[in-house]
Amino acid sequence: MSHKDEKDRACPFCDHLAGVSACAFIRRTHEVAAFVNLRQYERGALLVIPVRHAATVLDLDPSLVGAVHAEAALVGRAVMRAFGASGLNIFQNNGPDAGQHVHHLHVHVVPRYPGSDPTLIYQQAHFEPVPFAEQLAVAERIREALDAL
Repeated sequence: MSHKDEKDRACPFCDHLAGVSACAFIRRTHEVAAFVNLRQYERGALLVIPVRHAATVLDLDPSLVGAVHAEAALVGRAVMRAFGASGLNIFQNNGPDAGQHVHHLHVHVVPRYPGSDPTLIYQQAHFEPVPFAEQLAVAERIREALDAL
C-alpha cells in the first residue's frame, strides 16, 4: 500500500516495495530494504529504508532504527568491496528543511573514492537518474560482493 506525503503524492519508496515501480533492490527483509539510488552521484550510491512507512527517524522505534543502520553498514561493506571504494558516508535527513526530498525515512550509503569530494552531499536536482539497466548492473555487483563477505 502506498502512502501519501503532505502534498498528497504517492510515496515512491512504498511504490517500490509494493512492486508498483521498478527498483534495483540489493536486499530486502521483513524490516528493511536496500536499493540502488537512481541518481548515482558516486558509483554505487545506495539507499536503505524501513519496509514500514515512516517519514523520519523520529517516527521509528529504536530497534528499527538499529536495523536500518545495521543494513547500511552491511551493504556499505559490500559496495566498498564491489567498487574498490576507499571511504564511505552514511547519512540521512529528517524533514524538508533538513534536505529530505522523499518523505519515507531513507539512509544514504555513499562510497567514496580517491579524488571524491568528501564535502559533496547529495542534492537531488544536481544529478540525473541513470538508466534502469545501469541500476540493475550496480545492484548485481553489490549482491556478488555481499555473497563474498
